[in-house]
Order: sequence, then C-alpha cells, then structure tokens
Amino acid sequence: MRKYLVLIAALGLLLTGCTNANNGSDIILTEVTENETSSNSSSSDLCDSNEGASNTLVETSMVIYICGAVVSPGVYELPLGSRVNDAVIAAGGFSAEADHNYVNLAEPISDGIKIQIPTVQEVSTMQPVISGNFLNSDLGSGLININRASKEDLKTIPGIGDGIATKIVDYRTQNGNFSTIEDIMKVSGIKEKLFSKIKDYITV
Repeated sequence: MRKYLVLIAALGLLLTGCTNANNGSDIILTEVTENETSSNSSSSDLCDSNEGASNTLVETSMVIYICGAVVSPGVYELPLGSRVNDAVIAAGGFSAEADHNYVNLAEPISDGIKIQIPTVQEVSTMQPVISGNFLNSDLGSGLININRASKEDLKTIPGIGDGIATKIVDYRTQNGNFSTIEDIMKVSGIKEKLFSKIKDYITV
C-alpha cells in the first residue's frame, strides 16, 4: 500500500514539473517576442531618419555657356568650384583659331556665366584699353564692362584714374550693377563732361 502511495506522489510531482516547465517556456517566448518588436521599431525609426536625410538636396553643380574659339560651343554643367580651364575642356578644347594666351585658365567661374574665347585675329583688332581678364570685357565690341571690371581694368579707360575707379567699384558693391552706361554718372565725381569722354569705351 505504501508503495502505491509513493508512486502516486511521484507522478504528481512529475506532472507539476512539466506544467511549470511549460509555463517557463511561455514566459521566455513572450520576452523574446517583446525584444523582437522593440528591435523592429528601432530599425523602422532608423530607416525613417535616413530617408529624411536623403531628402536634403545640396547643389553641387552649375551651368555655364561657353562660345567663341572652342571646338564645341554650348551650355555645359560643371561641378561647383570649376575654373575656365574646366569649361574649355568640356567644350572640346580650343579651336585652331583660338588665342591661348589671352584667357586666364585659372580664373574661377560661377553659375550662369557666359565665357567667350577670342581668336587670334579678334585679339589683334581689340582696342588697347582691353585688359587681359576676358570675363570683364565685351570681346565682340572691345569695350570694358563696368559691372564686372576690376579696379585695374577701369583705370585703363581714358579719363578714369585710381580715385574714380575705386568709387565705381565701391558704388557697385553698395548698390548693385549698373543698368545702363549712363548710370555711371550716379557715381560721385563722374559728371556729363567725364561721361562724354568715357562712354565710347564702356558697356554693361
């Protein structure tokens, strides 16, 4: 009789142990599921963050127009920070008639600019007042562009000395570009008499 009681007690303990084991498994499974959910949520947040970053666009290029004595004149897209040499290369290089020594190949260029490369013949017929900086002059007419000319370029115009050239540059800095060549008379020291003397040498 005692043996039967011991056997029944042993079976009861065994059944109780299996139930607890199953309960423990359920708990572990629940914990793993919660961890996986947390991990998936973090991954989703990271993807959203990366997507937001990719939507931020940064301008890395510019568009220029190069014409004149180059192999393939036209509009080209160049990286920011490019120089005249990069534009010439994009256009296929100098043509056979180009004056290689006239342009400053190291000069920085900006978005929307027009670059005109002159021929040897064009340079030979230009007025002596034209400077070596081809971006500051109108190559077709041989005139100084008063909106882009440097102080030294302006001083090559007959009647414009160091003081007036400085005032022109300062006026541009404070008020922006001139709309017409007559606007240069808004600069202190330039009246009708001086304007009539320089008007044939300037453009905007």
